[in-house]
Amino acid sequence: MHQFIQQILLFMEGLGYWGIMLGLMIEVIPSEIVLAYAGYLVYQGVLNIPMAVLFGTIGGVIAQIFVYWVGRYGGRPFLAKYGKYLLIHKKHLDLSEQWFERYGTGVIFTARFIPVVRHAISIPAGIARMSLIRFTFYTTLAIIPWSILFIYLGKSLGEGWEQVNEKAAGYVQPIVVVAVVLFVLYFLVKMFRKRRTKTARYGDAGEKETAHQLRYIGKEYRVLNARHVRAGAGAQEFDHIVVGPNGVFHIDSKHWSGEIRFTENGVVRSKEGHHGDPTAQLYRHEYVLKELLREHKKRADVTGILCFTHPDSTLTGKSPAFVALKPDRLLHHIKTHRARKSLAPGEVEDIARLIQEHSVPSK
Repeated sequence: MHQFIQQILLFMEGLGYWGIMLGLMIEVIPSEIVLAYAGYLVYQGVLNIPMAVLFGTIGGVIAQIFVYWVGRYGGRPFLAKYGKYLLIHKKHLDLSEQWFERYGTGVIFTARFIPVVRHAISIPAGIARMSLIRFTFYTTLAIIPWSILFIYLGKSLGEGWEQVNEKAAGYVQPIVVVAVVLFVLYFLVKMFRKRRTKTARYGDAGEKETAHQLRYIGKEYRVLNARHVRAGAGAQEFDHIVVGPNGVFHIDSKHWSGEIRFTENGVVRSKEGHHGDPTAQLYRHEYVLKELLREHKKRADVTGILCFTHPDSTLTGKSPAFVALKPDRLLHHIKTHRARKSLAPGEVEDIARLIQEHSVPSK
């Protein structure tokens, strides 16, 4: 293994700055080693520090963008099957998802300095479809000091650059402490703002979880949470309505645990003795939305989604009429839905405004 790493490093050296960037992009060997070797090349006079930091940062950011795209387009099922080849295991994914879901996008910066979490935090950002610009900004802010530190240590150690891990311990621990302090401050500010901000009233934990996921759906979509919609002679309470270029989606959240087994006649939840067909409500939702669009001569695909949010729930079979999924697939399904009629940005705004005008916040 040592000889293999040496061969890769010699190959990188031949490419100069581009080799450093490539080594960090593919991350065959740990980024700390690549950056320390870059520092050693600075010590030898082959590279200079500013350019080494620049190319090291670019390579590190591109590597994380790749992981972000894997999460965005592959989702949890893909990672459960192939994550081991990216050196990302289930425990890393579970922990990083918990951090991201609990603390939001700002954790992308602070988590880069926390062991275990920092390598996997890009995945839940991709699954939640966090803005790529914001993701890149936070990632770059975190990778710059990391690159500077290990390049500096590699230069300082010179011929002994391979002992960088022992030397780095004295530096990394204070950085981790600072990162934790920043994280705590970020969390306190977030909680303070949350208390001062007037938010929609969600009925249960399932609605809150779904609303949290929908925050990251993208600017081309309009999200309406907890609305009481009237159309024709009907009126319905909606957990969530999403209007986008590929149609109108009405989402009903269910915070059910245990096995949720779909049959031809509906659904049976085998644990806790619950039996029922939650799709009946979606039929009523669909009727009201289609009636509203018809009355105002608007055309758009209308799609119903059942989102089961409890972490201990499992889905067996398929819903006979509507889409049924877990939160980690919600944004992916909406984004990839193929509509019979696409909506222009102006049409999206018009339909979202129409729904708002014919609805009030749910009590």
